[in-house]
Amino acid sequence: MKVLRYLLAACLLTLAPALVANGAIGLRNFEPICDSLILKLKERTGVEQELKVTRTTVRGNRMDITFNAELSYYPWHKEDIEWFFDYLDELMLGEGINYRRGKVLTNRYELQELSLPELTFDGKPVDYSLRSSDPAVAGRRAIVSKEGAIEYPKGLQDRTIALWQSHGLYYDESSGEWIWQRACMHTTVEDMYTQSYVLPFLMPMLENAGAYVMTPRERDIQTLEIICDNDHSFGGHREPQLRQRGSYDERGNWKNGGTGFADFKRSYSFEDNPFKAGTFRIAECNQGKASASVKWTPEIRKRGEYAVYISYASLPNSCGKAHYSVRHLGGESRFIVDQSKGGGTWIYLGTFEFGEGNEGYVMLDNRGREGEVVSADAVKIGGGMGKLEREGKTSGMASSAEGAHYWMQWAGVDSKITQNWDNDYTNDFATRGLWTVMMQEEKGIAFDLSLAFHSDAGIARADSTIGTLAIYTLRADNSRKLPDGRDRMVSRLLCDYVQTQIVRDIRREYKPDWNRRGIWDKSYSECRTTGTPAMILELLSHQNFNDMKYGLDPSFRFAVSRAVYKGILKTLSEYYGCEYEVQPLPVHNFKAELSSDSKLAILSWEATEDELEVTAKPEGYILRTRIGDGAFDEGIEIRGCRAEIPVKKGQVYSFKIEAYNDGGKSFPSEVLSVAVPENEIKGKILVVNNFTKVSAPAWIDGESYAGFDLRSDSGVPYIRDISFVGENYEFNPYAEFVDNDYPGFGASHSYEAGNIIAGNSFDFVSQRAEMYLKLGYSVQSCSSGSFKRDLARSDIFAIDLICGKQGGEKYPIFDPQMRTALNASALAGSHLLVSGCYIVSQAEDTEFCKSLFGYKLGSPHGSRSGMLGDMPFSSKRNSEIYCVERPDGLKAASKTAQIWLRYPDTGMGAALCHDNGKCRTVSIGVPLETVISENDRLYILKTTLEYFREGRIPGEED
Repeated sequence: MKVLRYLLAACLLTLAPALVANGAIGLRNFEPICDSLILKLKERTGVEQELKVTRTTVRGNRMDITFNAELSYYPWHKEDIEWFFDYLDELMLGEGINYRRGKVLTNRYELQELSLPELTFDGKPVDYSLRSSDPAVAGRRAIVSKEGAIEYPKGLQDRTIALWQSHGLYYDESSGEWIWQRACMHTTVEDMYTQSYVLPFLMPMLENAGAYVMTPRERDIQTLEIICDNDHSFGGHREPQLRQRGSYDERGNWKNGGTGFADFKRSYSFEDNPFKAGTFRIAECNQGKASASVKWTPEIRKRGEYAVYISYASLPNSCGKAHYSVRHLGGESRFIVDQSKGGGTWIYLGTFEFGEGNEGYVMLDNRGREGEVVSADAVKIGGGMGKLEREGKTSGMASSAEGAHYWMQWAGVDSKITQNWDNDYTNDFATRGLWTVMMQEEKGIAFDLSLAFHSDAGIARADSTIGTLAIYTLRADNSRKLPDGRDRMVSRLLCDYVQTQIVRDIRREYKPDWNRRGIWDKSYSECRTTGTPAMILELLSHQNFNDMKYGLDPSFRFAVSRAVYKGILKTLSEYYGCEYEVQPLPVHNFKAELSSDSKLAILSWEATEDELEVTAKPEGYILRTRIGDGAFDEGIEIRGCRAEIPVKKGQVYSFKIEAYNDGGKSFPSEVLSVAVPENEIKGKILVVNNFTKVSAPAWIDGESYAGFDLRSDSGVPYIRDISFVGENYEFNPYAEFVDNDYPGFGASHSYEAGNIIAGNSFDFVSQRAEMYLKLGYSVQSCSSGSFKRDLARSDIFAIDLICGKQGGEKYPIFDPQMRTALNASALAGSHLLVSGCYIVSQAEDTEFCKSLFGYKLGSPHGSRSGMLGDMPFSSKRNSEIYCVERPDGLKAASKTAQIWLRYPDTGMGAALCHDNGKCRTVSIGVPLETVISENDRLYILKTTLEYFREGRIPGEED
């Protein structure tokens, strides 16, 4: 067919010059061609761009065709380009353009130059023309490495990645106020929203694969901060939220090394650089045993998680392997730091749990090669509050909420970078790339790539989503070369792989028609000025209601972050020509039993298959243990799916599992616990964790009224939510955007910005275990999946089913397998306690609830008082425990069922007892863990157990 077509074109060739000269073939002839190409490219790639032919050039019997830049925005691969050429030939012939196709150009490049290798899923890279030698093979190590840590040779071991989460709070000179850079919409603002991906999900995933991640923004949401330094800091009274001063102690021979850090002011102005206000100390290295050390000791006022940062000087003879150790609640973590790099700024070691007081510390010793020196400057514990002032005002928010250049100034970055422009708005986004270059050129830290995570992709009407956009810069200063000689085309590869992975995973797990936008080649500073392969990710639109139905779901955030991590992993695999493995998913069917003599905790679990990634298979596991109210330890490696751990009486032992392979380790499993009382065991309790839900807030999507209905259900964060700023106040879908103060539909208050919202911690079993232990019962526990799979046991006195806010199609409460397991347990003689706020209104089988538990629905809005009888429970958003907005009201559905507790504002049933002839049950319409007082929770369990044992309805008189 092609031969015939070209023969026909040759026959007409002699007429072609006259046709062109007479204007018979001009750019208008290509308009229908472009319309057809747009439709077919949308079908083939999922991307829609506005195509135009801007120029044609005839060379003999050939015509070169130049398209606008938008043709370059498609994700071109070899097969796509071959198809495009064939289809273009066909369309040209159909329009009577009787030239053979010559060059096809777009955005100053021939189309073939934009071709990229296809994303792979088998762990092997394909042949890539721009491949570079792997610096890890040449011995390049990350600036920080953890001693004794598992290495991940097919992950991101020793890769260094620059990553940041879009905008932040900034000082607006025109209004004289600290304000957000974007509008508050759909309960969040971009300045905080992108953090809900980057901080809890993406950064840990990259680090779990072995990468060292650096960011020009504060990464620690902890508002408390302690500075330990050899220099004196500012004096005067320090209010609780102001950073505190810890202690600094030397042992051995140390001397002054020169200019370093000092925390010399309560708040800092434009001109200040704390890393030029003090001194640092040095000691000569000792081969073998340490002869000198420094100890930094913070005074922790509130138990919690704190990031630990160190600082030092980089000198010509700095130690390449300085030995640091961090003492924290979970034990001791040891690190090797290359002090020849990264001097004069904050270097992140890790985030650790510290208890109140001064038991925790950071230590450095002088072990190293002869002729080298170690240096010691300040240590920073926690993220703290904003400490940069403008016109005498600080932001009053956590440092992590502020724009990048405020953190940079606190981290010692020179004002030639942080104050390059005359306003803070521009200084925030425009300095991030300059920071990346500075870290490479001045601090000696070589980045493999950088990624800016954004969510400002526009607004769509009706049911559509905006979808995902990727942006890179292919030419800067008239060159395609990066400063280190790498081709900027690698940035296009990064964009394609990350975007392809995101869209593919979302379409398979959430929305089959999720929109893929283009790969834009734009001269934006965050991808032009970084000096390393770089991309801007515009994941979705935080302004668009339909995007945010997904975007506020923590499971969506996990899936997207995992897709970004996988895109980065596969980009570097392709670029360096090395094999990869995707880190495993968290394990499931976890179970913690006691041995027959109660001296061992017998743990078992199962690997989780990743249906999207064939390489994500575990090769081993890390078992972490917590005793009592301590912290989880560093863990032990387990090769199989079973472990036996000795336990002592009188303590709650809690466990979590992480799967690993050569590509990295998974997120942790839920936490399960066992406990054995010191005295006689009154009975055995099995606690079943049936609360697996994480979710977005409820929403209403009407023709004239739409938005997120937080008063009905504010959703369930994963662990915690850091992005919430306030409830919607504009529910009119037709309300237009005016400005950031009134952005129209979806406009939200911002009075809760900076508050941490508690969610599903996946650690409620241990609280139950502690209470049962006090009441004299032994405790075992399991996941809901394990409970539904295993046969019922006759030696279990009672089963405590934790349901929390479980409910809905994705998170069923009583699915068929759960109903079968509960009925079997009842037949085996186990009493049943169930607590959860939707145990009636969202139960899958109401007849099952009536027959086994003896309750039926009174109302899905049982109470607004926040009181269970005379006991308060969490009914409003807070940082300690997730909230219950509308607990179920219960009614007795049997003559053998009786209301035990009521909601005082409505009088409806809140707790109900039932003897079904097989066992006794207690059902509570409020999750027990949300009852605020520990004494109240203990009372409820004690009374429940007495009913199970004696059969007397709680509150009955003798």
